[in-house]
Amino acid sequence: MENTIFFGNGINRLSENNVTWSDLLDNIKGINKFESGQLPNTMVYERIFLEKHAPDTSEKNDEFEIKNVIANGLREQGPNEVLKALASLPLEHYITTNYDYALEKALNISPVKLSSEDIYSLRRKRMYESENDTKFLWNIHGEIDNPRSIMLGLDHYCGSVSKIDAYVKGKYSHKINGADVTVKSMLDKISDSSFCYTSWVDLFFSSNVHILGFSLDYSETDIWWLLNKRARFSSEATINNKIYFYTHDISDEKKGLLEAFNVEVIIIELIDNSFENMYWSAIKNIKINISHGMAA
Repeated sequence: MENTIFFGNGINRLSENNVTWSDLLDNIKGINKFESGQLPNTMVYERIFLEKHAPDTSEKNDEFEIKNVIANGLREQGPNEVLKALASLPLEHYITTNYDYALEKALNISPVKLSSEDIYSLRRKRMYESENDTKFLWNIHGEIDNPRSIMLGLDHYCGSVSKIDAYVKGKYSHKINGADVTVKSMLDKISDSSFCYTSWVDLFFSSNVHILGFSLDYSETDIWWLLNKRARFSSEATINNKIYFYTHDISDEKKGLLEAFNVEVIIIELIDNSFENMYWSAIKNIKINISHGMAA
């Protein structure tokens, strides 16, 4: 079984030039720096956009301006030792909710851009080829080179879920050399192991996915939807891959929910408040998993 790394912004926080989400959100709030409180980022973004958007102006232009501020704020995001270690693993696929290219900087390889999507990121990936291997980076929440693709608000999240739903049901089509191509349903792919990897979604059913540096907040509707669908499919098909969620702290309620969704929760003790050491422990665990897979 192949392995996939799914990493979030927690890894970026180890970098010296890290830009925090609170800083980015404050930048796009402008003069109306309201308290976000318990609001999820999706709702914070929608309030910012709707308060900035004037009825007599272009919605697309207003939104582009906001997202461009986010993109520019992340352009200097660099790698760190943990990200370099992840990049050096003998793996092919990396999924991230980050919009930046810190992994690309860790690889130090110019990419081949393989996505034609403008707004959504079902097929958004970049390929990195070296003498030794080929790697793919899937920016599933958009990327800074295409600010319109940056997924922040409820509207964008819900639209993304509809795309994932169509893909899983086999109703998603896209063009290759001008011709419409429709993918098979996920249940059909599972039954005969015919994963096409048109989308990163296939990796959630065909490889062991290791999630780290990602809090999996309940506002991450797309990921929760996919995990739930995968769990529901287990009554209709044999799903052989595993999903691992690495964390240092989790409520009993959330842990129970993830386990009901067939996700294995791996709790790593946070010693001396060092998140970096926690990630090193997670990487050690991933290496063991990889070695077992190679030996099988």
